[in-house]
Amino acid sequence: MQRTVLPFLALALIFAFTAPAQTTAPFTLQVQQGANRFTITDGGTITLPADAIGLPASASITMTYVGTGTSVSVNTVDLSGHADFSVSGLPDLPVSLLRNQSLTFYVRYLPTSGTRTSARIAVTYVDGRTTATLTINLVGTAPEFAFSYIPPGGNATPLAPGGTVAFPLTALNTTATATFIITNRGSGAGTVNNIRGAGDAFQLAGLPLPPVSVDAGKDLRFSIQFSPKQLATSQGSLVIELVDRQVSFRLEGSGSGAVYAYEVISPAGAAAITPAQLITLPDALVGDKSSVTIRVRNTGNADGTISTISVQGTGFALADLPFLPLTLAPGASATFTVTFSPTQPGRTSGRLRIGADSFDLTGTGLGATLTYAYAIGSAVTAVQPNGTVVFTPVAVGRTTSVDFIVSNTGTAPATINSITLGATGIPFSLADVPALPATISPGASLRFSVQFAPTAVGTSTATLKIDTQSFTLSGAGGPPDPLPSYRFIAPSGPQQPMQQISVGLELESPYPLTLTGTLTLSFNSEVFSPDPAVQFATGGRTANFTIPANTKRALFAGNAPEIRLQTGTVAGSIVLTPSFATEGGINLTPSDPPSLTLNVPQSAPRLLSVALSSKTNNSLTLLVSGYATSRSITQMEFQFTAVAGENLGTTKLTLNAEPSFLAWYQSSTSQQYGSLFTATVPFTLQGDVKNVSSLTDAIESVSVTLANRLGTSNAITLSLR
Repeated sequence: MQRTVLPFLALALIFAFTAPAQTTAPFTLQVQQGANRFTITDGGTITLPADAIGLPASASITMTYVGTGTSVSVNTVDLSGHADFSVSGLPDLPVSLLRNQSLTFYVRYLPTSGTRTSARIAVTYVDGRTTATLTINLVGTAPEFAFSYIPPGGNATPLAPGGTVAFPLTALNTTATATFIITNRGSGAGTVNNIRGAGDAFQLAGLPLPPVSVDAGKDLRFSIQFSPKQLATSQGSLVIELVDRQVSFRLEGSGSGAVYAYEVISPAGAAAITPAQLITLPDALVGDKSSVTIRVRNTGNADGTISTISVQGTGFALADLPFLPLTLAPGASATFTVTFSPTQPGRTSGRLRIGADSFDLTGTGLGATLTYAYAIGSAVTAVQPNGTVVFTPVAVGRTTSVDFIVSNTGTAPATINSITLGATGIPFSLADVPALPATISPGASLRFSVQFAPTAVGTSTATLKIDTQSFTLSGAGGPPDPLPSYRFIAPSGPQQPMQQISVGLELESPYPLTLTGTLTLSFNSEVFSPDPAVQFATGGRTANFTIPANTKRALFAGNAPEIRLQTGTVAGSIVLTPSFATEGGINLTPSDPPSLTLNVPQSAPRLLSVALSSKTNNSLTLLVSGYATSRSITQMEFQFTAVAGENLGTTKLTLNAEPSFLAWYQSSTSQQYGSLFTATVPFTLQGDVKNVSSLTDAIESVSVTLANRLGTSNAITLSLR
């Protein structure tokens, strides 16, 4: 019994000691996929995403021995699983690796479908006395695109490359929209590099910015718009660029609606016309008529409705119109007539409208044809009726002109009955107008002048009428010539008070325009008091004048060459300042116009009158009137003369009048009189008489003088008998 048990136990102990459980492979595994590098462990998974079916995806695997032994032996590398995987780059096995030595090999995935596939790599190795297996799982993915579209109002329709995206019949000038779908039914994300379309009637919309990545199980959608301009089938193409290939599809659609064809029917037959084409009506004499027949036919594939048939242009009219709105079935037609009745010779244009289509019309009226032009010097400018004749700009006061030319380019004589301007009082005038009515033979011309003499700065217009035709005359007036210098005609030197003097005004040279002006008077008092008496003899301190065109002398009221003014009774300067303007209101006054200054100097008082106000036996009162340009009187002197046989005790009396006159001249009441005054001076007499009955009868006369600091006035003697 003992011999059979002991060996068994010994073997069991040895096994347990020499074969411990192996849990970790003694390798590091580095995977390089393109620019990406990462580490996996034993039993890890490497996913190989292909860009497309048939395009390979690969990776390198580097095994580095990091075990505790001195070396390891790699015996086999076996690949199992899907046939789309392969391994390459292995050295001859087995191979021994020292610690930190590496073994690199490559795995490749070449998908044959978009289905997710897998494989397994088993690496057997011997580390010391232990044999083990390391495994690496492989997963392969690839996109697989399918195509479909949803037509307008329809359901999704699968579409193979080269197939057709078909649109239903679409009304002309409208838009139908289909949705195109790119579905990734593979196992990995796929890339759409570009999407482009071609075809005048087709437009792609809602496109993302390429390239676009489409995840597995997802789709990419965009719109295809169809806008037909014709009934015929329109074709286009759609190209989708994938990573591995380019797929194309046809685009196809047809328009529906009414299409109109037009014909002009004349005695020579029917001629087709297209919208915007010119229709020429037969020539007609003025007052006569010509016509053509228009036929419109619906060549489309749907009923059409024409709501409007109209014509524009002088002399053109419609006849034999069908009832509107007009409905034309496919193949149906209708006719109507366009007539031309010229009212004047020459070519006339018009426009015919049929529904949304229009045609130019032209017709020629036979007879005389007048053309118009104007000449400035050697330059001749054509002008149409209602056009504008532009004159050369000219200064106000000067004149410019144009020659107006009427030519007959027709085949019959023409008669001009009237040539007039549309208004009077305008700066335009006619000259050299021939006797009217005037006949212009074919190829001949009629000529006359139009003159422009502006009266104001700026543009002036008027209307020239030649029979029924009108032309706008336009001229620009520039600033007039500067005003010549001027001078006053007036007395020189100091002026006496209480005088009326004459003043005139004259230009140094004649001026071409009639001038109006105002002579303004101002008074600058030397004694700080106004004098309302200083004014023009006509009243007021302004006087209007005129200077007729091409003359020099100013004329005042009543065409007087001078105007009188009053100098008043207060010392000061009288200033006369003129202003000038043209009849059109243009101011020609210099910025600092020269003035005339007339000086009334301060002087001694002046007596105007002495009168007896009242008289009793022993008293008398004198009224003394006068003026003092300085508004100052200091004393009054009275010289009495006795009658014969009487003796006056006092013959001369001097009064200090300054306080009284100072009070008067400082009062506001005195200012309305200038320096004029009337003083009341009472006298009371005492004494005895010899030969007369009263004291006052003893006085034969009294002589009065006034004085101030500038001198003594004249004397006035008053007889009291």
